Amino acid sequence: MLCGCGYTGDPLPPALMIPLTVEDLRGCQRGGEILLEFTVPKKTTEDLLLKAPPAVELRAGPNLGGPFDMNAWLAGSQRLPEPKVEDGTARVRVPAREWTGKEIVFAVRTTGPRGKASPWSNLLVLRVVDAPERPRGLRAKGAPEGVLLSWEGAGSRWRVFRRIGKEWTQAAEVEQRQWLDREAQFGQTYEYAVEQVVVTGAAPALSELSEPARIEYADTFPPAPPTGLRVLAGAGSVELNWDRNTEPDFRAYQVWRGEGGGPLERLGEPGVSSSFADRTAASGRRYRYAVSAIDEKGNESRPCEPVEIVAP
Repeated sequence: MLCGCGYTGDPLPPALMIPLTVEDLRGCQRGGEILLEFTVPKKTTEDLLLKAPPAVELRAGPNLGGPFDMNAWLAGSQRLPEPKVEDGTARVRVPAREWTGKEIVFAVRTTGPRGKASPWSNLLVLRVVDAPERPRGLRAKGAPEGVLLSWEGAGSRWRVFRRIGKEWTQAAEVEQRQWLDREAQFGQTYEYAVEQVVVTGAAPALSELSEPARIEYADTFPPAPPTGLRVLAGAGSVELNWDRNTEPDFRAYQVWRGEGGGPLERLGEPGVSSSFADRTAASGRRYRYAVSAIDEKGNESRPCEPVEIVAP
């Protein structure tokens, strides 16, 4: 009988435990600070799980111009503070003042438990500027077409943010100090904030967000006054007709009448028809007629321009 034994081969060398390269270093200038963040590697180049977060080396240095030389950049760079890591994302805020007017390159690498460092990450290049001025005096005003925002402060470009409930979302980017939110719906409560945007290259510099403005957007806007009012003498009556209103929330018309130079007074009850017959007019007397429009919320327009007639 032949007996065999298993051959396992030469022993494998110990794993180097080099963390994967960071590929998503990102950031921007906000006010007088640089905000940076990236995903911390959880695995090594050998597809092994790191039992503890790797050590982080985050550096910043001036862009020296010409073809990028990593060694020259490293020699002139400085190490930044350790970032805070939460849910696998590292974040750090550093003052920007010393770099104002310069183009700064940022990079990060991590080191595993056996002292082996990953390659440097993607390079983030930011042109640092004086801290953009925070917008001030943000106002939110209801209008028939939506919520109209206006604000003050330096700059030529701004981002508008809107919050319904808990979540802020960017609603617009504009080049004037006002914006009309045409998506606003009556009966909703909105909160808005604005930041200044300074275009500087790869990533814009941003101001701090303005103080928020809150509005309960309610329908308090009357329809337009009716147009095209025509007043004609009929058989024993004064006949009125006018052009129809086109507002989607239109509900009714109210006819007004004034005698001689007296004030206009309501005539009859509101109705949906764009015509009316006044059978109570006294023959030979001079009257003035006008019409107003009413919407579903009870908002009423001013009466249109009156038209005079002598009753037949």
